[in-house]
Amino acid sequence: MKNVKKIVLIALISATFSIQAKDSHSVNDALAVTTATVTLEQAVNIALQTVPGTAVKAEFDNDDGQTLWEVEIVATDKQQVYELKIDATSAEVVTQGIDKDDYDTEED
Repeated sequence: MKNVKKIVLIALISATFSIQAKDSHSVNDALAVTTATVTLEQAVNIALQTVPGTAVKAEFDNDDGQTLWEVEIVATDKQQVYELKIDATSAEVVTQGIDKDDYDTEED
């Protein structure tokens, strides 16, 4: 539970800085969080029930009118990072998969 609270705090701080750094369109996206019936903490818990591990990142996204919580989980084997998208209204896991963006690729 402490890890979930830390993730919630980190996500809220990140959202604050993201809002300040983005243009007015993104600010409208950030305001869309008020329409979410699923809280950030609930979304993190849903993600952890789906993929056991440690939640390391969570953020709100308004993607073409669909409100989502995006949660990154380091799996318990510490070998994979997963990204899950949780519908911020229905609590449904919309997508889940390995987060390939977090893996460095070396170019020769």
